[in-house]
Amino acid sequence: MKVLFIASGNKKVGTVSSFVRSQYESLQGEGLDMMLFPVVGHGWLAYARAIFKVRELVRRERPDIVHAQYSTCGFVASLATLFMFHRPKIVVSILGSFPTHSAKWRRVRWGIRHLWDATLTKSKRTSDQLGIALPVIPNGVNLDIFYPQDYQNSRKEVGFESGKKYVVWCSNPERLEKNWPLARLAIQHLNSKLPSHADIQLVPVYNKTPQEVALYMNAADCLLLTSWSEGSPNVIKEAMACNCPIVTTDVGDVNERLENLEGCFVAKTPHPVTNPHTHTLYAEENAAVLAECLSRALAFGQRTKGRDRILADGLTIGLTAKKIINWYGQSLRNI
Repeated sequence: MKVLFIASGNKKVGTVSSFVRSQYESLQGEGLDMMLFPVVGHGWLAYARAIFKVRELVRRERPDIVHAQYSTCGFVASLATLFMFHRPKIVVSILGSFPTHSAKWRRVRWGIRHLWDATLTKSKRTSDQLGIALPVIPNGVNLDIFYPQDYQNSRKEVGFESGKKYVVWCSNPERLEKNWPLARLAIQHLNSKLPSHADIQLVPVYNKTPQEVALYMNAADCLLLTSWSEGSPNVIKEAMACNCPIVTTDVGDVNERLENLEGCFVAKTPHPVTNPHTHTLYAEENAAVLAECLSRALAFGQRTKGRDRILADGLTIGLTAKKIINWYGQSLRNI
């Protein structure tokens, strides 16, 4: 089976997200003939240019399946293969979530019903938001990269000071949906209740290799996620694999992943967590709830049993690859 992956290539120029690369390599390891096309550039113009390049690639290589990561790449794949005599099957992974009845919600539902041959999502919450029953296959974790390491040695390697508490936040602060302002506000709330010498340090971790991210997770006293939109956040599963305590907003499948896992907390904020640049009215109240959860996670004072949960739930890259291959087979048979 020959599969063409299409994904955003904007992590660095031409570089896809680490979880896309990991899934690509895991499928390759299972014997699939894999190709990867990164869409470079932002905005509809960049994606419009990609249509012609994808069309030429599909015509030349003739893959059985074009697997688009994110709905926008799904539209690129559909337009690129329009009216082709040997048209591959177009399958799409919906990776995030979005407000019901928003413009994006309408576009994605239309794509699922009228354009794409098969669609999967990463959490049941996203499927429920769309109002369409979709297969749910969360991304798996590479347990050879994300694994428990010595806490003290890890702290020395990343330069954390002895005796201080560190909370890591693993994303680029410029990505609005990741909500860096809320993370900063939550730490400010937490520190306002502590003596000055006991300040908690918030550390953004981005533009790092997966190995470096794993090292920070092992050095951290807690991982914080403040997104307002996620499907099945990989960073949560990666932190679990490192046995790192976690505090997160209530997004994607985090409730399912962290249910009854000691040292990990899903913040039940009193108001929906939304774009801080347009909805700041309740940010203080939401930050106060996150700060309380952070206080409890830091007081836990030990590593979690998150890795055991990852193994029990079958969320490894190898098992996930097998599930995706099975889904590919069903897609080819049923269409």
